[in-house]
Parts: sequence; C-alpha cells; structure tokens
Amino acid sequence: MKLKQVMVEETKTAMFLLQESAEWLKATGSDQWSEVLQGKDKHRLADAVARGEVFFFYNNENQLAGMAAAWKTPTEWDRLLWKNFDFSQEVRYLHRVIIRPIYRGKSYGTQLISALKLKFSGNVVELRLDCLANNQKLIQFYEENGFTNIGSSNDSKGNKFELFSIKV
Repeated sequence: MKLKQVMVEETKTAMFLLQESAEWLKATGSDQWSEVLQGKDKHRLADAVARGEVFFFYNNENQLAGMAAAWKTPTEWDRLLWKNFDFSQEVRYLHRVIIRPIYRGKSYGTQLISALKLKFSGNVVELRLDCLANNQKLIQFYEENGFTNIGSSNDSKGNKFELFSIKV
C-alpha cells in the first residue's frame, strides 16, 4: 500500500474518483456529496490538488484504490464545524476520504487511514475530520481506527456532524 501526492495533471482522475463515490453514495440512498453530481464541489478538490494536499492510495497491485485530501489550512467549512477548537496548532483536516466502490470491504479504508497517520506523523500534532452524525457505520470505522470523537457541531443548515481527532 502506498500514498502518492496527486499531481496537477491528475486532477481529472481525482475528480472522477470523487464523482464515482458520490454516485455510489446516491445508489445507497445517501444524498451526501450530492452537489458533486450537480458539478459543484464545495471543498474545491482541484484547488487542493494544486496545493499538493491530495493523495492517491494504491493497493499492493498498484491499483488506484482511493484517495484523501489533507488540508493544511482550515477551510470555511472546518472553521464553522471546529469553531470551539484551537486553530493555532499544526493539524491537517481530512476531507474526501474515499475508497473506490470496487475495493470496499477489503480493509483498504483502515490501510488508507494508517498510511495517512504515517505520512503526517511527526509533521503535525493531529489529524481532524468530521462525518454526519447519523452515519453510525462511519463513526464506528473512525473509532476503530484510533480516532477520538471529541464532540459534535452543526453546519449552517442545522445538520449535525461528529468531530474526530487523532494525535500523530
């Protein structure tokens, strides 16, 4: 398993993975990331690629199994959800953590999280992420992979999100 920083010329592939995941979510009955299917990306993944903050995740057969973005600077979204937490320390905000649908259920998610922890170990104090409060499966996944649920917060529409942190 390996992480590789996404290069600008690979932006279309990153956007494809994002759309593929949004379509999978829709097929499961979730409207999460539905804006992506309308051609919008509120987290501006292409900009994150240009900043060197997006990573492809390859399995042992060198197949593209997933990706994750690790923002160095908190986005407006992060500032809203994490408003009661310290922004002065060196952290990374994880977004668009994706395992491609064909690779789900094969422990790649755990391996991706492990690779991210290793990548940023010694470089940052912690990794932060959020997920919808009603997504019990994802909450359990993050907890099983060493993240601590440190509270909840609401977005501007009143949707509740759980906040997770892990020291690295």
